[in-house]
Amino acid sequence: MDIDDILLDFEKSAAPKRSSKIESDLYNRLVTAMVNERMAPDVLPYEHSLLQSVLLMLSQQQQYLLDSHEYGDSNIGSGIVSSDFKLQLMIVETEIERLNYLVRSYLRVRLAKLDKFNIFYINQVNDSKSNGRDTKPLLSQEETEYIHKHFKILTQLYNSCFLKKMPHFLTLLDDTSGGQSMVVEPDIDQPVFIKVVSKTPITLLLTQDEDLELERDGIYVVKYRLVKKYIEIGDILLI
Repeated sequence: MDIDDILLDFEKSAAPKRSSKIESDLYNRLVTAMVNERMAPDVLPYEHSLLQSVLLMLSQQQQYLLDSHEYGDSNIGSGIVSSDFKLQLMIVETEIERLNYLVRSYLRVRLAKLDKFNIFYINQVNDSKSNGRDTKPLLSQEETEYIHKHFKILTQLYNSCFLKKMPHFLTLLDDTSGGQSMVVEPDIDQPVFIKVVSKTPITLLLTQDEDLELERDGIYVVKYRLVKKYIEIGDILLI
């Protein structure tokens, strides 16, 4: 039995079967989600199923790596552990680091927006729940908990620093009266670069008398507000 047979038998017993096509698809979807999130001025709906699949794959790869290292350590003196075996483990480690980087980038971009527009997204989440539109939550459960904790800490800080010295009607952080809103909102009218991946043309209504037809593989600069819904369903990508 050569080293290839050993690795094949070990991989079957130590790790679940992995499809390279499925892994490649998950990786491409994760890259798309990360780039869309980074380029969008607001928070896009959280990719629940994608992140669950990616984290499951990462867990499986990490377990495979752990089992492989234990196998290598126990057989290091037998001569059956070759440089090919070590190279395979290095490739798996690199793949894990690559996926970890994309996941962290995706979450960090979202958290930065939640920090900047904290009260706005608290209101968004509360409105979705009260109106029964929370079937596809905008935020994950962890992100929802985060924005509430962030708001609580921010309120305590402001109160201890200066709000306690001001009249009560001036201490509301979510005040929208007087023609000036205290709630900072994302600018969804800003222009963005997009690439069309829809198989059918998309027509955008720019004004009452003017529209724009977006063709497949075309690259355009348009207002984010006009293409937001197409980005969420995957017909348009941000670049």
